[in-house]
Amino acid sequence: MPVPLKRDQRLAREVIARWLADRFPGEGTPTVGPISIPAGTGFSGETLLCDAEWNHHGARRILPLAIRVAPTGHQLLPEYDWDAHTRLQMLLAGTDVPVAKTHGAEPSGELLGAPFIVMERIPGRVPPDLPSYHRTGWLAELQPAARAHVWNGGLELMARVHRLDPGALGLAFLDNPRHGPVGIGRQLGECAAHLGFYGAQDSSVVARALHWLRSHRPAEPESPRLLWGDARIGNIIYTGQAPVALLDWEMATLGAPESDLAWYLYTDRYLSEGRELPRLPGLPDRQETVSRYESLLGRPMRQLPYYEVFAAFRFCLITSRVTRLLAGTGILRTNGCAPYERSVALLDRTLEEVCSSGLTRQRR
Repeated sequence: MPVPLKRDQRLAREVIARWLADRFPGEGTPTVGPISIPAGTGFSGETLLCDAEWNHHGARRILPLAIRVAPTGHQLLPEYDWDAHTRLQMLLAGTDVPVAKTHGAEPSGELLGAPFIVMERIPGRVPPDLPSYHRTGWLAELQPAARAHVWNGGLELMARVHRLDPGALGLAFLDNPRHGPVGIGRQLGECAAHLGFYGAQDSSVVARALHWLRSHRPAEPESPRLLWGDARIGNIIYTGQAPVALLDWEMATLGAPESDLAWYLYTDRYLSEGRELPRLPGLPDRQETVSRYESLLGRPMRQLPYYEVFAAFRFCLITSRVTRLLAGTGILRTNGCAPYERSVALLDRTLEEVCSSGLTRQRR
C-alpha cells in the first residue's frame, strides 16, 4: 500500500525542475511531467514517479525518475537515519548488488518538506502486497516454473548482499549500539523499546513472543554481514522473471543473514497463509528455499527458527503501525484491526510451532 499522494503537483514539479536544473547546470531547466506513485506496494516512505524532459540546443532527453522522500507524517519506523540509508544506497551502486542509480540527494527539508533522493526509475514490475500476489497479478499469471525463477532470483540477489564485506565498504555507520550489541541484540532491543510507537504494547501475544525471544537469543556470528532489512520479493523489480534491482533500504542494518532469510520466508507466509490464501504453486517451499540459500552462502543456516519468530514479531509490530496509519488516512474504513489481528494470530501460530518442535533449544 503506497503512501497517499497529497502534494500540490504543480508546486512539486516546479521544485523538482529547479533541483534538476541545479544538478545538471549545462542542460537548462527541464519540464517535469505528471507525478504518480507506485501501485500495490510501499508504505515505508513517499515515492514520486515522474519524467524530466530537456530540450537543449535541439537535443531532446527524457530522464525517468523515482524520487524517494524521507517520511514525515507517515513514519513507519520509530528511528529513521535518512542520511545513513541514502549513503548506503550510493555505496551499493559500486557493488554487484543491483540498485537504482542515484542522481543526487537533497539533505534539507526546505524544498519538498523533507530530505529526498533522486534515482533513476528502473522499468519493470514488482509483486504486489495489496492485493496479495498470491491472489492476483502478474506473478499469479505465470506458469509454476516461472514463479520458481522469480523466487530463486530474489534469493540470488539477496546472497550478493550477504557476501559483501561491511568493513571494506565502511558500513560501520549502520551500527547504532544504543539498543544493544550489533545484530539481533540491537534489532530486538530497538523493537522492545518502541512497542508504544507501534501500538502493540497491550498485546499478550506480543509480550509472550518478546519474552521468548529474549530468553532464546542466539549468539551472533563472528563477522556480521550487511542486512537488507526488508528482504522480500515485493521489494524487487523484475524484468520478465529476472530480478534487476533491490528496493527499500530503510531497515538495513548489520547482523546474521538468517534474519533476512527469515523475513523473506515470513512475509510470503503472511501474504498467503496469513490472509487465508493458498500459496502459489511453483514457489519453492521453506525446505527448498533454505537448502538453496545454504548452497548460495556455502554454510548452513543457524538457529533459523529463532529468526522466523523474530520476523513474525517484528512484522506484527509493523502491521500494527501500518494499520493505524491507514486508518488515519481513511483508506481503512473498518475498525482498522483486521490486518493487525491477522498478524497477531500468525505470530502466535509461529511461536507455538517453534516451541513444540524443539528446533530452538539454545538459551542464554
